[in-house]
Amino acid sequence: MLEIADSPFMNSVERRRPGGSMRAYVNRTLPQHSAVVVSNRAPHEPRPEGGFARGAGGVVTALLTLAEVTAADWVCCARTDAERKMVAEHGDNWDAPLLRSETKLHYVTPTPEQYEQYYSVIANPVLWFIQHYLWDLAQQPIINGRIHRAWNEGYVEVNRQVAQKVVAVGHQLPHRPLVLIHDYQLYLVPKMVRAQLPGAIIHHFIHIPWPTAQYWKVLPKEMRSAILEGLLGCDIVGFQSSLDVRNFLMTCEENAGLQVDEREKAVLFDGRVVYARAYPISIDVATTTRLAFSHGVMVEERKLRDWRPKQLIVRIDRTDPSKNIVRGFLAYEKLLVHHPELKGDVQFWAFLQPSRQDVAVYRTYLRRVRQVAARINSQHGRDGWMPIRLEFGENVRKAMAALRNFDVLLVNPVYDGLNLVVKEGALVNRAEGVIVLSENAGAHEELHRHVLSVNPFDIEATAEAIYQGLTLSSEERRKRNEAAREVVRTNDISRWITRQVQDIRDLVAVPGLRAG
Repeated sequence: MLEIADSPFMNSVERRRPGGSMRAYVNRTLPQHSAVVVSNRAPHEPRPEGGFARGAGGVVTALLTLAEVTAADWVCCARTDAERKMVAEHGDNWDAPLLRSETKLHYVTPTPEQYEQYYSVIANPVLWFIQHYLWDLAQQPIINGRIHRAWNEGYVEVNRQVAQKVVAVGHQLPHRPLVLIHDYQLYLVPKMVRAQLPGAIIHHFIHIPWPTAQYWKVLPKEMRSAILEGLLGCDIVGFQSSLDVRNFLMTCEENAGLQVDEREKAVLFDGRVVYARAYPISIDVATTTRLAFSHGVMVEERKLRDWRPKQLIVRIDRTDPSKNIVRGFLAYEKLLVHHPELKGDVQFWAFLQPSRQDVAVYRTYLRRVRQVAARINSQHGRDGWMPIRLEFGENVRKAMAALRNFDVLLVNPVYDGLNLVVKEGALVNRAEGVIVLSENAGAHEELHRHVLSVNPFDIEATAEAIYQGLTLSSEERRKRNEAAREVVRTNDISRWITRQVQDIRDLVAVPGLRAG
């Protein structure tokens, strides 16, 4: 359980809250409710030798915290052969660790073919590419029979199975179900659950951007209508930014002809009011700070000092096309061309995690990343100096050492729901580092006053922003660094959860009402 007192950075409002823990706060705010977290993936994956290994990434940590403080059960898909084997041999209900307590995992077991159609054909890349504006619309996508089959036999079917499991779990809960659904893989679940658990409170949080109403028209009408109606089975739909909320309301109005109240940020649907709210996700400040000062990170930091250049540019990303890695390298190349005096004194360290290599477009993008880095190193490198240090792997301690030591952190996604790396970097950096941040990242809404903002498509302007970051005065760097850190300390993971809990209480919850 995350104790409020654990974090020295909790803002004064959080410190004054009586009761001593986030779980106690949730219990007081939403009494007589039993929570269920619903996501595509489990928080942990089974080890071959037994037990569980925790999943990677900031979103997993956020959901672990959410499940912890709400004492939630957890519904998820068996995605891998190991998970399917575990369920086949030992059943679909498992006790699994959270942060300091346990949850009951309830696995849904689609066939490998159903899961592949649902995840690797529809969710990624179709929905992911739509929601990050990645399609080259003159040529792609081609909505053919394969896409339609994957939609019906994969996406719709897996969402149906997940909803069925949520309903079964909901009927077993001692109190009114509070169903907390997450992300773009499960858009159809809320409506399906609403039909069978009419007394439930249903909240869906979307971790990625919500595009304009026009861009949703890339999808056939029956698909985009099903997605919208699925989400409108919720009581509250949560987004990362106020822009996402506006785009969602516009989509409801323009694409579905629904009545929207922009001031209340609400949609009237099927005789109910559905609220749309922005809850920018964040990090656990205390846990991240402890990790940043851990022995393992100090070991990685000593290794870094053995090769660290005078000035260090860092990026930490998955090799996803939305992350815009190639344009970042091209901007760095422009920097070297415009400012050759930096050669030998600066290095760009890109520590990358290969992503979704089962999808062809991701494999192609990874090859492009390697090729561009190799070309820049060949053309601009010299004896004893390599412009780009390109590393692949997944090592949280090495990543944290990089974030502690950057002079410039480049975060230039084409579009991003939020981007937790930028918040981690703002919190832990100890080199008075400057963040160069895409104006299309969700985190820009909170941090824009304390970063150098860039258009992610403009490599000339990005090169200039990197140069500005490297050459700002020490005083200006310190002021930006401290201000960004304070934003993250104030708007931490506890605030992300409490704002959602407060809205559920204020907008939806009726004391004493139980599921039928």
